[in-house]
Amino acid sequence: MAIERTAHPYIVRDPTIYGGEPIVESTHTGVRHIILLFQAGKDPEEIANIHHLSLAQVYDAISYFYDNEAEIMHYIRHESWGNA
Repeated sequence: MAIERTAHPYIVRDPTIYGGEPIVESTHTGVRHIILLFQAGKDPEEIANIHHLSLAQVYDAISYFYDNEAEIMHYIRHESWGNA
């Protein structure tokens, strides 16, 4: 199966990583992981440093979350790996 692009330039779905959960392209960093840090009070610069990402990637993940909040909250609540 191929990588699925999203409307967000840095966010993709790879069926071989976390069951297709949205991730930052070319990484194993899920949008869920970024949002958990963001909600815990980490600023985007800290998150970028922790995950070795650019600020653009972090902000795009945050933007993806706000566009798809119910989906990401589902992954957070159920620790789902793509099994919606």
